[in-house]
Amino acid sequence: MDKFNGYNNQLDFSDLENLFVEKGILKEFKKKEYFVRQNDKTHHIGFVKSGIFRLARIDANGNEWIIGYAFEGEFLSDYPAMVHQNDSLIDIQATTNSEVYMLTSQELNDFWEISMDTQRLGRQIAEMMFEEIYKRLIHFYCDTPEQRYIALMKRCPNLKENVPLKEIASFLGVTPETVSHIRKKMLQNRKS
Repeated sequence: MDKFNGYNNQLDFSDLENLFVEKGILKEFKKKEYFVRQNDKTHHIGFVKSGIFRLARIDANGNEWIIGYAFEGEFLSDYPAMVHQNDSLIDIQATTNSEVYMLTSQELNDFWEISMDTQRLGRQIAEMMFEEIYKRLIHFYCDTPEQRYIALMKRCPNLKENVPLKEIASFLGVTPETVSHIRKKMLQNRKS
């Protein structure tokens, strides 16, 4: 699976990954089990050894909105809530049986304080995450659903094999019927 979160392709995370493997606690999550629930406190960050997690928010009307995914080799957290010790704004739920190396927020903070290099890495991660969210917001407002779907499939071509159509639609902010229509149109264009 390609990395869903683009910032993971742009930085060398090997020291951070090693920290999770060497000092983290390996925890198994069964399908549908939660890493964190919306409105609960979170004190951990994870590194996904295997499996898939979805990040979702339940709105005031009880509707679920998919806001992201974490796949094998990616980090897992409601990071702002963990850092500021606030309630989580999202649910993070395993969509498959999964394994995650978990560190506490304090262990991660201790890592950032080791040297200027680790502090720089922390800053670079924050900058890349901000850039990704910034671009996602701009694309959401400025691009058509078809353009957003094509960009998502280009970045993560195997996503449709791992994630149901209705969740891809929710992530894109459209109906499943819209995604079906886009797929059908793309298939017809390939045939012509």
